[in-house]
Amino acid sequence: MTGIEPEIIDQCKEGKHMAQMHLYGTFYKRVYNVCYRVLYDSLEAEDAMQESFLKAFSSIGSYNESVPFEAWLVRIAINTSIDKLRRKDVDVISLNENIYSGISDDNDDEDWEKITDKVNQVKTAIEKLPDSNRLILNLYLIEGYDHEEIAEILNIAPGTVRIQYMRAKQKLLQLI
Repeated sequence: MTGIEPEIIDQCKEGKHMAQMHLYGTFYKRVYNVCYRVLYDSLEAEDAMQESFLKAFSSIGSYNESVPFEAWLVRIAINTSIDKLRRKDVDVISLNENIYSGISDDNDDEDWEKITDKVNQVKTAIEKLPDSNRLILNLYLIEGYDHEEIAEILNIAPGTVRIQYMRAKQKLLQLI
């Protein structure tokens, strides 16, 4: 994570625009990428990024320095992106959906070209997943949140997150 000088944050708390521009310039790519991985739409991600910075600047007084600033900002971006998905009426995965098992992964002996092809297949398959599946996979696999943290972010039970993650993984494997 990128360290940011406490003076910059203090200046942002005072409403100094140059300090805000410094934070924006430092973190806009990271925030955009987080928003894009949740929304998979460049215009929506850009909008969510802008909204995230506005929220961060308006609530920077509540920022607790015991948490790295980047983590605090990324959390705002994830929540903003999730809110955008909710406004689009994301379908919640039914708990009665069938789970397929027995799919194995034998990629240990593949050469580099085959691995690259597989990575591209995975990226394409992730883009085809429903928003709710893609969200769980991105938060867990890419952003590194554990099931309990995802449950807190999405305001659902940790057990539900585990089930939805398992189902999302199975759907991804089916697409591949």
